[in-house]
Amino acid sequence: MNIPHVQVKTLLHEAADQIVMPLWRNLGRDDVVEKSEGDLATVADSRCEAFLASHLPGLIDGSLVIGEESVHDDPGLLSALHSDAPVWVVDPLDGTRYFAAGEPKFAIMVCLIQRGMTVGAWILNPLDGVLTSAERGAGAFQGCERLSVDSSRLAVSPGHLPLDRARGVAMTWYLPDALKPTAEAAKDSFQFIERTRCAGYNYPAFAKNELHFLFFYRTLVWDHAPGVLIAQEAGGLVRRLDGTAYSPVDDRRGLLCANNAETWTAIQRTLVPSVEVVGRI
Repeated sequence: MNIPHVQVKTLLHEAADQIVMPLWRNLGRDDVVEKSEGDLATVADSRCEAFLASHLPGLIDGSLVIGEESVHDDPGLLSALHSDAPVWVVDPLDGTRYFAAGEPKFAIMVCLIQRGMTVGAWILNPLDGVLTSAERGAGAFQGCERLSVDSSRLAVSPGHLPLDRARGVAMTWYLPDALKPTAEAAKDSFQFIERTRCAGYNYPAFAKNELHFLFFYRTLVWDHAPGVLIAQEAGGLVRRLDGTAYSPVDDRRGLLCANNAETWTAIQRTLVPSVEVVGRI
């Protein structure tokens, strides 16, 4: 498949410049709703998703599109992931809570899935125009069109770090009660734990070696499929907590991303030691 990177990049910048940024720190009282406890949506989410959903299918004949907001209204749309058609998956505003609060950590994320595999991924930071992207088998890249900066290839450092020098994300809020106390206590084992709850911020930071691992339990496809491909194409190791492969079309929970197998194993044993690892990492 010929992946239309230039056209996707153009659409993301248009969505950011025309829809998202004019609403940042400019939301009215009725522009924010709570979909469920702690889960917000704004008019920026809905308008950005509608814009991308109307344009992305035209880039690849026969492709479909699903987005976070449309799936919230109709969960049955997720069945498209199991079709033979290419599927665009859209997170119109990852980090909505930060956006609604006027804080500068949010992103627009898109990926392209075909036959159960993520083949293309794009994460745009609307504030600075930096786009992080990847294509399966072709690498991960980052650049800023607004500043006319050419994209540079991303590669994580392969060296193992002791846990007390490791920086990462440990999202433990959704862990089952049986796993949570150990994982919470283990956070003190690391040099630094990033508190930002925005995958669109965390995955690019990992690919740039600013973070050495990412640990999540809730792994909704729009939140993680784009970042996982970027992490993998930058050289990271991504597995479910039991060591099995990640797939964007399954609904299992738990995900650990690290810069190499040794780090992955050490972190898994520290955060969720009771989870049995299947096979070799």
